[in-house]
Amino acid sequence: MATRVQKSAILNENIDKVWNVLRSFDFPSKIFPVIESSVIEGDSTPTTVGAIRVLKWKTGETNKQRLLELSDLSHKIIYELIESEQTAEVTAYISTIKLIRITESNQTLLTWESEFSADVKKDLINFESKSVSLNLQDLQKFFSK
Repeated sequence: MATRVQKSAILNENIDKVWNVLRSFDFPSKIFPVIESSVIEGDSTPTTVGAIRVLKWKTGETNKQRLLELSDLSHKIIYELIESEQTAEVTAYISTIKLIRITESNQTLLTWESEFSADVKKDLINFESKSVSLNLQDLQKFFSK
């Protein structure tokens, strides 16, 4: 069984404008309608490696994620789940969002990959696959304004 979800989409915006939004670790509440809030804990800034964000969904679920890497050179962020209010269906997962410049059309290719620990259940993989697809649709809408 696969323990990875990998999706991609073309955004109709140049990489600099997309990166300016996504490099801030508190971006989810600005883009995804299902997210009620995205707050950085403590004194960290949204671009500080090690920063912890608390995501609260409109359904009431919350979780905490830690920023592991932010690269302005490669237009990439990596983060991990560190705590979930509801019982997590997996021991651990790490997600990577990467942007690639499409020079011919001045668009951006966004890839989103999540890797899960070996104890992940198939239902969670399917759920995350659908969630990432919806997130990509929301990103396309956001950057087509």
